[in-house]
Amino acid sequence: MRRWTAVLTLIVLLAGCGGGEQVDPQAPAPVWQSAAPATPATPAALTPAEAKSRYLAIVAPYNTALEELEDAANAGKPWRTVRRLAADVARTNAAHAVELRETLWPAEVRAPMGALLKENDVALRHWRRAGEAADADALMREIRAAAAHSGAREAGKIRTALGLPAYREG
Repeated sequence: MRRWTAVLTLIVLLAGCGGGEQVDPQAPAPVWQSAAPATPATPAALTPAEAKSRYLAIVAPYNTALEELEDAANAGKPWRTVRRLAADVARTNAAHAVELRETLWPAEVRAPMGALLKENDVALRHWRRAGEAADADALMREIRAAAAHSGAREAGKIRTALGLPAYREG
């Protein structure tokens, strides 16, 4: 969305800069104009070192939210508290999925990242439902359904490809 807003703003500004001048098509192009149309540069994929730190930074809030939810559930906290924490998991899950998708990963990470994001999309639907559950049974049913699509195997492959150790909770 931000990109479209930026592009639209740029178009409006550029349209306003035209000034209505007539340009003689026979006149030579100014020196600063290139004869070849400019093509946008394709961003380079992250290096493995950059990808490693980027991945850890992106997943940290989601992992923290998951651990807080697990701690509350294991401690027997009221279901409404767990529901609020499930809503936090849904929010951080959605945010980290956007960041994971927008990052240009090294080639060796792209396939497991795609698989992780597919699992994440399924889990996100259940996390959202858990965050809106009407009772404790519905909450736990949705948490279990989300957990079945945790993407742990895919995340493990990503961590291996990036040279990271296996994930350990908190």
